[in-house]
Amino acid sequence: MRDSKTVKWISVICAVLMFALLCVLIFQFVRIANLKQKEKQLSNNLSQLENQIIDYTNESNYIRSSEYLEDYAREVLGWGKNNEMYFD
Repeated sequence: MRDSKTVKWISVICAVLMFALLCVLIFQFVRIANLKQKEKQLSNNLSQLENQIIDYTNESNYIRSSEYLEDYAREVLGWGKNNEMYFD
């Protein structure tokens, strides 16, 4: 009789442990899915930021160039080279 009680207790403990492990496993799968989604979102954000850096770098290089100074002088200040006609 005592052996059957021990077997029942061991069976109950094993069932509870298996249920707990199954719950943990499901929770981990959900967490992994959420982390993969977040990784994809962060990767997209990184790509956008890298493109933004390239755009700002190109704009910065243009602003430092003599071409920009000439364009600024013509468009904003209304200056031009000798014998150059300016049309609005």
